[in-house]
Amino acid sequence: MQRRKIAIIGAGIGLALVAAIYYFLVLATLTVATTPAGALVKIDGKAVARSPMNGFEIATGRHKLDITHSYYAPYSEQIDVVYGERVVRTLNLQLGEGTIKLLSNPKGAWVEVDGQRLDAITPTEITLPSGLHEIVMGQAERRAVTQSVELKADETLSVNLSLNIDPHGSLKLRVRPAGAKVEFVGEQLTYKSNMRLPIGEYAIKVSKRGYVTQAFRQVVKYGENQRSISLQRQYANLSVNVREQDAIVNVSYLDGGDKINKPYQANMRVPVGKVNVRAAAMGHRTQSKSINLNAKGVSLNFSLPVLNAKVGREFTDSLSSLDQGPQMVVLAPGRFQMGNNAGPPSERPVHTVALPQPFAVSKYEITVAQFLQFVTLTKRNVDSRILKLDPQLPVAHVTHKDAVAYTQWLSQESGQRYRLLTESEWEYAARAGSSSAYSFGDDPLNMCAYANISDLSTKQAFRSWTVTNCDDGQVRPGIGGQYKPNKFGLHDLYGNVAEWVQECGMPEYSQAPIIGSDPTLGASCESHGYRGGSWDSTAEEAASSYRNASSRSSDDRGIRVLREF
Repeated sequence: MQRRKIAIIGAGIGLALVAAIYYFLVLATLTVATTPAGALVKIDGKAVARSPMNGFEIATGRHKLDITHSYYAPYSEQIDVVYGERVVRTLNLQLGEGTIKLLSNPKGAWVEVDGQRLDAITPTEITLPSGLHEIVMGQAERRAVTQSVELKADETLSVNLSLNIDPHGSLKLRVRPAGAKVEFVGEQLTYKSNMRLPIGEYAIKVSKRGYVTQAFRQVVKYGENQRSISLQRQYANLSVNVREQDAIVNVSYLDGGDKINKPYQANMRVPVGKVNVRAAAMGHRTQSKSINLNAKGVSLNFSLPVLNAKVGREFTDSLSSLDQGPQMVVLAPGRFQMGNNAGPPSERPVHTVALPQPFAVSKYEITVAQFLQFVTLTKRNVDSRILKLDPQLPVAHVTHKDAVAYTQWLSQESGQRYRLLTESEWEYAARAGSSSAYSFGDDPLNMCAYANISDLSTKQAFRSWTVTNCDDGQVRPGIGGQYKPNKFGLHDLYGNVAEWVQECGMPEYSQAPIIGSDPTLGASCESHGYRGGSWDSTAEEAASSYRNASSRSSDDRGIRVLREF
């Protein structure tokens, strides 16, 4: 019994010893760790585990170790394992590269890879890091298609997507007024006329400052889709209070590019936006306020100071660079009937105009000598023909810009405000309190006593011309002041040279302001008005109400100036 126990113990010890000898002398261990984990480990071509793999028993000798991951570059190594060795491999797997061939039906599609738009269109190919990628292809008026792909290292993969037709229609919105903003609500779209849109319904908003916004839903059908939208002006209340009881209030604003002038009425409604309010009273200083009227409306208050000026007084202003400016005559404020209902359409309708402030007008037309003083000091480029004129004659060959520049120079030199006359101021000065065709009456045969116009003397030089049947003994422009003045003491308002006024072109009297010192602005300033006729005009063309306009200079157009108080 005792011997049997000893034999069993001895056998156990022998087996343990054999196992130990096998483990330490025959086997080794292999540990593999990878980043990322989950790599497939193969030994001698046989898959044995996925990383991390710890203490895998491996026989001694030479083995081939392969480690692969779905789209990482493979790792391969020959390892020589010795008795009892503990082999450890810690690896950072690197992404590989592969190629994707991008195809579409039809070809010519744009391509986005992982959210980035390619410069190329299909067919094309691109080299990418191995891994998962999202491919999007699209084309105008075809539905975009998305596909996710798994690209393995060193793999060439083809992606071929079919793009189905996405029905579109064109959209054209005719919007008034011009410049209104068109927006797609909730859509990343920018409106363009005749743009192509997928068929469907869109929320659209049309807006412009000063107008009531319109919002609507537009159904875009296959083919052409058109719609007209006309925004309505947004109005607000305007309240104006003037201390002077006999005050005149004029309201002006732009509407569709046209300047609108209206007399103020209590609590009138005016389009929102820029509005000018001008308040005047006879013998008081006119005041104006420009406001940006909003939907809440506004209330304005005016207090007009008394303006004293001695009517009929003649004076000259001292100039900083010269001795004196032009000789001026003070005119009284007043009202008059402007226009001529029996004349051409440009002179109609006859309307009442108020000139609430006294103002001064040059007694004579500006001479060549006076104008050349300005030219010399400012070195302004002007028509060379002016230099050849007699210095005592009224200046001619001046453009409207020349005339305006001269008044600005006078203002700078004198410290006073000089400018051209408005049409209303010119006609008021010419009529001198009369309502007849001329300040002296209606008979054109009397014109030769007051003006140098186209008459019998002119007929001798220009035989084909139509002339007035009187004779002033002069053909071309003469020295100012040779003819009778009107009752305001002003010379040569008729004939000699016509005189530029402020107005652009010949705007309709229907839009004329009540206050005559406000110019009636036309839609375009390509031409400007001039008044009074000239040495080559008939008596009818020199009448107080006669209007004309031009875009250029001439030998029969010159300058008369106004000075404000």
